Amino acid sequence: MTSYPFHLINTFAERRLSGNPIVVFTTEEMPDEPTRQALAFQMGVAETAFIAANDTQVHVHSTQYMLPFSVQAMLATAEASHPDETGLAAQAFKTNQGQTWLLRQGDRWWSQLATAHTRPAQHSNLEIAPALGIAATDIIGTPLFVDCGLEQLIVQVRSQQSVLQANPQVSSLSRLAESSKNLPQAAVWSSDGDHITLRFFSCDAFQVYEDFGAGTGAANIAGWMMASGQSAPFSLRIEQGLTIQRLFSRLSVIHVEVDAQRNIRVGGNTHRVGGGVIEL
Repeated sequence: MTSYPFHLINTFAERRLSGNPIVVFTTEEMPDEPTRQALAFQMGVAETAFIAANDTQVHVHSTQYMLPFSVQAMLATAEASHPDETGLAAQAFKTNQGQTWLLRQGDRWWSQLATAHTRPAQHSNLEIAPALGIAATDIIGTPLFVDCGLEQLIVQVRSQQSVLQANPQVSSLSRLAESSKNLPQAAVWSSDGDHITLRFFSCDAFQVYEDFGAGTGAANIAGWMMASGQSAPFSLRIEQGLTIQRLFSRLSVIHVEVDAQRNIRVGGNTHRVGGGVIEL
């Protein structure tokens, strides 16, 4: 019998039991991919991260497939790796996208993201709008594909109500948001000053999934803003979760800072709320 210890971490959580729950397994040796995927499915949270003792390589899985990169999983892994530290801490992790630095300031971990690369969307607003379940007149600015580690279609809309009404269609979204780097992904967001409401979607051939802690999406919004003429430095507060009508709503708050050199950092408060052991 093999034991797999794990931590339950609230990420992008302004208070405990808010934000997005992420599981981090801290194992003596890295399980193979089928075992990691089975454990991720068993835990049933949006993302599950794995890190072995005396190593900095992080593997991230959703309940159905392996992910190339995830900001929220990196923040959660940093919190699980430094459970008793307060104040300032720094940690470098390796992922499929290369090395990522995490810096802790108080309860908040920050992740340094890659320089944003952009390309124009190949489809018109009249095609993009029905794929997202919104009106074409709600789209403002120019939809762009932005890549700060994961390439995503970034679409700004006129109001928070437009964000709430988004209802992506799997067949058209999978085609219009297709990327060579990862599953089709799209961010739909609105801005009220530096306060942003975000909904984030990814899809496979069968289903649309909504992410409640889209750290890469937050970084890509900053990249979109700079590509659209926003001068640096600037900061953003991005909210997810309360826009979703469920019996128990959760609020994820993502902080973004862009410095004068146009470097993008994504941060959020993290809280370890428990843990345990899975035995196989």
